[in-house]
Amino acid sequence: MPDITKKRVIAICGSGRSGKTTLCEDILFLTKKITRKGSSDKGNTTMDFDSEEIERKISMQLAVGYTEWKKHTVFFIDTPGYHNFIADALCGIKSADSVVLLIDAKDGIDAQSERLMDEISKEKKPTIFFLNAIDKEDIRLDKTVNDIKSNLTQKAYLLQLPIAKDDSIIGYVNILEKKAYSFENKELDIPNGLEDEIEEKYMELVEEISTYDDELMEKYLEGEELDIETIVKTLKTAVKSGGFYPILLGSALNGYGTKELLDSVIDLLPSPEDMFDEPAALTFKTYNDPQMGKISLLRVCSGTFTADTNYYNVTRDTEERLGTINLMLGKNFNKVEEVSTGDIFAVAKLKATQTGDTIANKGSKVKCEFIEMPLPYISAAIYGASKGDEEKIGAAISKIIESDPSLSFARNNETGEFILTGMGKLHLETVISRLRKKYGVGAELKTPKVAYKETIKGKTASHGRYKKQTGGHGQFGDCTIEIEPLPRGKGFEFEDLIVGGAIPKQFIPSVEKGIKGAMEQGYLAGYPMIDIKIKLIDGKYHPVDSSDLAFQMAGSIAFKEGVSKCKPVLLEPIVEMEVYVPDETMGDVIGDLNSRRGRVLGMEPYEDKKGYQRIRALVPEAEILEYAPTLRSITGGRGLFKYEFSTYEEVPSQIAEKIIEESKKEE
Repeated sequence: MPDITKKRVIAICGSGRSGKTTLCEDILFLTKKITRKGSSDKGNTTMDFDSEEIERKISMQLAVGYTEWKKHTVFFIDTPGYHNFIADALCGIKSADSVVLLIDAKDGIDAQSERLMDEISKEKKPTIFFLNAIDKEDIRLDKTVNDIKSNLTQKAYLLQLPIAKDDSIIGYVNILEKKAYSFENKELDIPNGLEDEIEEKYMELVEEISTYDDELMEKYLEGEELDIETIVKTLKTAVKSGGFYPILLGSALNGYGTKELLDSVIDLLPSPEDMFDEPAALTFKTYNDPQMGKISLLRVCSGTFTADTNYYNVTRDTEERLGTINLMLGKNFNKVEEVSTGDIFAVAKLKATQTGDTIANKGSKVKCEFIEMPLPYISAAIYGASKGDEEKIGAAISKIIESDPSLSFARNNETGEFILTGMGKLHLETVISRLRKKYGVGAELKTPKVAYKETIKGKTASHGRYKKQTGGHGQFGDCTIEIEPLPRGKGFEFEDLIVGGAIPKQFIPSVEKGIKGAMEQGYLAGYPMIDIKIKLIDGKYHPVDSSDLAFQMAGSIAFKEGVSKCKPVLLEPIVEMEVYVPDETMGDVIGDLNSRRGRVLGMEPYEDKKGYQRIRALVPEAEILEYAPTLRSITGGRGLFKYEFSTYEEVPSQIAEKIIEESKKEE
C-alpha cells in the first residue's frame, strides 16, 4: 500500500490570464515530466489539449496531471480562470485537498479571485497564494498584498520579499530565515536598506504564527529568542488548519519561484486522509469525445481500486465495471493496475456514471460530497442550421452536458423553442462551436422569444353560426355565448347553461373545443389567450346536419366575433428576481432595474457574503433577456442573479403596439 503521507493533491486556481497553465508547464518541466515548455499562445501546452482551448488560447475545462518532487507524488488540477467556465474550477477545488491560488502581481485581484476564495473558504481548503509575474514592470507589491488582505482574507502573509537589481527581479528574501536567495537557489547578500522591512515583516509573521501554539506564544510575549524549527513547525500547523495563507512570489513564465512553491506544497500543505473505512471515489469530471468516447475522472476518497474489477455506483444504484485504470497527464494516459487514497485516475466508457457520482463497493452507503452547480447566468434559443441539424441537436447537446453539467437544455413549452442556459455568452458560443466541430451539427443562437399572452378586460354576449350545404348532408351548428374576464392566473373556465336540449349534450364539448382553438390563435398578435370565462347560454341544432365539426366552428366564430368587443389586451410574463451585488454598486443596480420597468420589493444584507446586498424585484421577462452582461459591467463581474416566473401583467400600450406590429410583420 502506497504511503499516503507522501502524496499531495492540489487545485491550481486563479483568474483568466493569471498564468495557471504556464505554471503547470513549469512544474512539469522542472520535475522532468516534459522536456520542453509549451505556451498557451502557441497552443502546445500539456494541460490545454481541447481544440477549443487551443484555438481560443484559454483554459475552458479542468485538466489533471501528476509529478514527483522530493519523493512525494503531487497530483494537480489545472482549472479554468474565466467566469464562463467556473463550474470546472469549483469541481477542481472540491476534488483537491488544498489550493494554489494565483494572483497576477501587477493586475491584482478581481471578481473571479473573490469567487474562488469564497469557495476555498466554504470548503476550508488550505491555500497558498502565488503572486505570479513578479518580474513585470511597475509592480506595486504592497498594494496587491493589501488588496488580498482587504478583499480575500486578512490572514494572508508574505513569506518572501523580492530583491531587485537594475529594474529586474533577481531573487527573494526568505523572511523567516532572514536570508536572501537567487531563484537558482544561490545565497545572496541582503541589499542595503531592506533590513528594517524584513524585520517588520518577520515580527508580523511570528506574531500571527505564534497564535497557533501556546508555548510559542508565551515565548514570543516574553521576548525570548524563537528558534526557526519551532516557528516553521507551527507554520505548517497554521496553514493546514486553513486559517493562515502564505504568500509566495514567482514568475511561471521564467521559472522563478516554482521550486520554492513545490517545496511549500510538500512542507506546508496536507496529505490526503481516508474519508471512509472502505473504498470510495468521486467522479468529478467527464470528457466526451466523439472518437474516444466517454472518459470519467475520479478522485479516490479512501481505500483502493483495482483495474478490471466490478464496483458500484452508489449515486445511481447500479453496477459499474472499472476496466483499464489510467493516470492522466493532460490528454496522455499512463496505465496502472491499482490506485489508492488521494490518487486521481481516468476510466473510459462507464455506463451510467455521471459527474458528481460516487463509486464504491456493492452494498455500500458511502457518498463523497460534491458541489452545487453555480447559478446559470444566461439563456439563448438554439436553432439548427437545417432540418437535419434540428433533429441531431438534442442528442449532441446531451453529450456536451455530460461533460459540463453547468449547462442545461430544455424545451420552452410556451414558445416551442429549445433553450440553452449556461454561465455566459462565451460558454454558449463554445457549445455551438463544439456541436459543429465534434458532432457535425450546425446550429445558431438567438434571443429567446417571450411567451406573451392575451386576455380581455370587458364582457359581452356573442352569437356564432356555421351553416354549409354541399349536397346530401350539410353542416349546421349554432351557439350563443357570454365572454367575461377571470382574475389573473385562473386560466379558462367553461360553464354549460344550456336548458331544454337547445344543443344536444354530445355537442357541448365541441363548442368548448372550438373556443379553445380560437383562444390559442389569439386576437391581437397571435398569442394564446388566458384568464377567460365562457358561458354557453343558448343554441340551435339540426337533427341531420349538426355535427362535432359544425359546433366546433360555431364556437370558434362566436368567440372571434365577441372577443373584439371585450377590450383585448396583451400580457407579458413577470419574473421575481434576486440580485446579489456589492454594497457600493447597489444604487446603480437598482437604477438599472427601474429602467427595465422593474419594481424593487426590498433589499437586505446578503447573509452568505459580507459587503453584499440581496435585492428582490419584479421585472418583465422581456427586459432581462440580456441582463447578464449589464450586471457584470455595473458590478465589475461581482454581481449574481437568479429569477423565476411570478405572474402575467398587462403590457403598457406603447410597448404593446410595437409587439403587435412586429407580430403582424412576421405573419
